[in-house]
Amino acid sequence: MAPQIGAKNFTLILAGASALVSGMLIYAPRILAQVTVTPKFEVASIKAGCGGSGGSAALKGAGAVPSPGRFIQCGVLRSFIQAAYVRYADGRDNHSPPGLVPIEGGPDWAKSDRYQINAKPEGNPRAEIVQGPMLQALLEDRFKLRIRRETRDVPVYALIVTKGGSKLQKFKEGSCTNAPPPPAPGQKLCGFPSSEIKGPNLTVDVHGMSVEEFSKMILNILDRPVVDKTGITGLFDFHLEFSPDETTPGFHPGTPEDGLTDRRGPSIFTAVQEHLGLKLESAKGSREFLVIDHVERPSEN
Repeated sequence: MAPQIGAKNFTLILAGASALVSGMLIYAPRILAQVTVTPKFEVASIKAGCGGSGGSAALKGAGAVPSPGRFIQCGVLRSFIQAAYVRYADGRDNHSPPGLVPIEGGPDWAKSDRYQINAKPEGNPRAEIVQGPMLQALLEDRFKLRIRRETRDVPVYALIVTKGGSKLQKFKEGSCTNAPPPPAPGQKLCGFPSSEIKGPNLTVDVHGMSVEEFSKMILNILDRPVVDKTGITGLFDFHLEFSPDETTPGFHPGTPEDGLTDRRGPSIFTAVQEHLGLKLESAKGSREFLVIDHVERPSEN
């Protein structure tokens, strides 16, 4: 015989159900507000190579060509992946330089064969949305791309403060501009490095940057990732002068004609210590990798 529910218990059950429904109605707007729909491309053409009528000098680079209401880009698949899944992964410009997150797996053509994407987005989404979430969806649809993230322990350089203390120069408000490049004569861009070859040395200057950003964006030319362990916050002006060598594969050491092969200046390790009062030490740390599980050549249209 089925158990009987008394009137009192039945009333309690109804009260509980009513409270649950009321709670769902109260929180429903919050839940719906968190659901965002990524815009899509109305039409998208992908063609091998960068020639044809659209093969301008600008298209031969990996950057997007400015064009009202359109997204035009030419490059190898890996450059698209770096843009979509690293620099603009969350629909914001994370200012992540290429190579910051290594890409593994996939066929050789993903590193060498160039493709031109010419697409028209729906509406008027921000460029960071187009080159991030929207490009991700396009790659997964047309290249059948399946990618995953892995974190591993790898050798790194830990950036620490020397015993003598930091020599960092505090950023002065108004000493640089946040206007889009190129800067006006006499102006300096905030957060954008400038470099110059001086004999056997390379000089690097950047204004209005945090130590963490400096370690990721400027010191990424080193042969290992750099992890900021200084604990220093705020914005600073940075200046380095050093001779590139085998520990800086992110910067081509040059040819006999430009003098950079005559390495008589300080190493980047010495320069960081002398100019900034910081030190690079060998350590172990975690690093993110992107692994291509599956990809196919796109059908042209």
